[in-house]
Amino acid sequence: MRVDHLAFQRATSVAGLGLFLQAAFGAILLVLGLSLGDTASVVASVWMLLALVVWLGLLVIFNQHRLERIESLETDELLQVSGETSLFEGAAGGVAARRLRMLYRWFLPGLSIALIVGLAVGGWMIVSFMGRLSPGENQTDFLMSSHRGWIVAIDLSFSVIAFIFSRFLAGMAELPAWRNLRAGAGIMVGNSLVCLAVAVGVVFRFFDLPMVLQGVSWGIALFMFIIAAEVLLAIMLNAYRPRVAGEFPRAGFDSRALSLLSRPDSFVKTLNEAVNYQFGFDITSSWGYQLVLRSGAWLAGLCVVSLLAMSMFVVVDGRQEGLRLRSGKIISVDGQTVQKPGAFWKYPWPLEYAELYDTSELRSLPITPQEDRPSGYDDWTNPSRLVNKAKEVMFIVRPSTLGDSAAQNLIGDLVDTDDEVVSEGRWSLVGARFSLLWRVRGGDSGGGLLQYLSFGTEKKARRRRFSDREQILRGVSLAAATQLFATLGIDDLLTTKRGDIGEMLGQKIQDRLDSLESGIEVVSIDIPIIAPPENSARSFEDLPVAIQQADRTVADAERRETTTLTEAVGNPKYVEAAVAAVDRVNELRVSLDSATVETRESVQAELDAAIVDAEKVVRKGGGGGYQILAAAERDRWIELLARQGQATRVRGQQASWKAAPELFRQRAIMRLYAQNLPRMRKYVTGIDPDRVDLSLELRELASPNTVFSESLVGDGEEE
Repeated sequence: MRVDHLAFQRATSVAGLGLFLQAAFGAILLVLGLSLGDTASVVASVWMLLALVVWLGLLVIFNQHRLERIESLETDELLQVSGETSLFEGAAGGVAARRLRMLYRWFLPGLSIALIVGLAVGGWMIVSFMGRLSPGENQTDFLMSSHRGWIVAIDLSFSVIAFIFSRFLAGMAELPAWRNLRAGAGIMVGNSLVCLAVAVGVVFRFFDLPMVLQGVSWGIALFMFIIAAEVLLAIMLNAYRPRVAGEFPRAGFDSRALSLLSRPDSFVKTLNEAVNYQFGFDITSSWGYQLVLRSGAWLAGLCVVSLLAMSMFVVVDGRQEGLRLRSGKIISVDGQTVQKPGAFWKYPWPLEYAELYDTSELRSLPITPQEDRPSGYDDWTNPSRLVNKAKEVMFIVRPSTLGDSAAQNLIGDLVDTDDEVVSEGRWSLVGARFSLLWRVRGGDSGGGLLQYLSFGTEKKARRRRFSDREQILRGVSLAAATQLFATLGIDDLLTTKRGDIGEMLGQKIQDRLDSLESGIEVVSIDIPIIAPPENSARSFEDLPVAIQQADRTVADAERRETTTLTEAVGNPKYVEAAVAAVDRVNELRVSLDSATVETRESVQAELDAAIVDAEKVVRKGGGGGYQILAAAERDRWIELLARQGQATRVRGQQASWKAAPELFRQRAIMRLYAQNLPRMRKYVTGIDPDRVDLSLELRELASPNTVFSESLVGDGEEE
């Protein structure tokens, strides 16, 4: 092939066609994804729009090659006409040639770096978007269009067109002048792979596997990261790879991996050589290998026919109910619209398809905002944070039936009251969190499933966590809760009927759903907390705390009463009799004080008899009272015996007194001194005390070595 400006002009035209196809693919998928609400198409368009950089580079570089060839041709013609070479010695370094070298040196690496940055940023945006989707919950932001057939057809068409065009570019790239078209062939192969992956993900939606399409979106982001890393590595290697003089370097955005995929025949040839090498002989020429090659199409056809035949037989397990659909219309089988557990036949896909629904699956729907994270306990004054910083849902309820007087009686006398003292126009507020546990109502008639499918749709608006059906269900549940709470008092919600609220609310929601023919069965209502507003919760806690303190005081008093009476009486079975006997004695004493002269004797007799009876009861118990009585009797007998002994001793000393009274008196005095003054010094004289004169001199001297040491402190005294 002659390498002239016409060859590069054709390459420029092909590059322009590639740029047009690339832009058309990206724009159509972007508009399709935004208009039909399909996130996967938008993700695929990100790759295609970023790849426009490659086609722009090929268009510019081939056009500059064309200009360089035209400039070279004009230079050769001028040399032939003039025959002089002095004026054209710098022809090899013409303007177009210098611009071409500058493009290879700066423009193509710059576009490669721009492609790396674009792919990295686009991949990171896709990863960030997909990472915000909570696994296991309703994927609200990842939209999936209901026009699945159109999306599959468009993606498959783009995939086929891109692959055919890549094969065409790979064939042109075999020639040295068109070698840069390998980058375009690789980009087209990438387009084919992306569109094919999206089409496969949409096909899996026909089998109720939407998660595959989300996996395809993750795969596209990973694919973009891999291509960006490969281009970066190619740029780094081109800086150190030696080149022949006059040879232009390979563009950094020319992916080796995608170029290999654009020529699958060479890949198959390499694979055949590897197989032959491993077995040690030419196995690709054997009859078995050739038979597989000749019959491969028939085997593929057999697989397709088998899959279509399998799609005609549908099995509904014991937990499911199914529908036979033809172009969206429900087809009856043996007179049954809804197919019960078992098997049935239908036309092959895509003429007819079946939809299976699990009617035994329990589904939880939060009616009010739930807690951000599980909490160990519920604190009214310090409530847990709710998801997305939501506010607590408050309900209007009837006020407490305890008025001021009833509250005073409750605190003071600890008595219950049933009097309703609600003033006209007074209401209260409570906050409640509850969730609904429900399932599709199955049955022999199958009407529950059809009602369920007619009760709203599974479509989710953008930035919504719940589908239309779930929004209706939440609205019905909130309305039922508002009506029920308005008929109950705050005492019922917080105390007396707290355990029955879930059952009452579930029944009310079920009645409302039945009236709407929703086909939904309410299994249970989970109400983790019902609490007053945060700013008034402390007041609700003070009353039970005061009641508990009063109960504790009463219990302590009763315990002390029991302990005291038991200690006083002894045997617990005589406590009541002893208390009654003591009360009788106290009453008679009071009666005795107020009795008249005529009745005083009879009251005194009754009092004496009551005291005797009380003493008998106390003695039977054997407690502290009996011990006091026994000690009193003992002390009394001891005192009586002591007085009797003293009297006997005195009577025994009468004879001595009569015989020598003075001697008896002196001996008694000496005995008294010996007993009471044992440590004092005693003097016995035989002189009459009236004749005794005792003189005493008392002195107190000052401290030694002082000027007053010789002074006399005290004078003598005479007694």
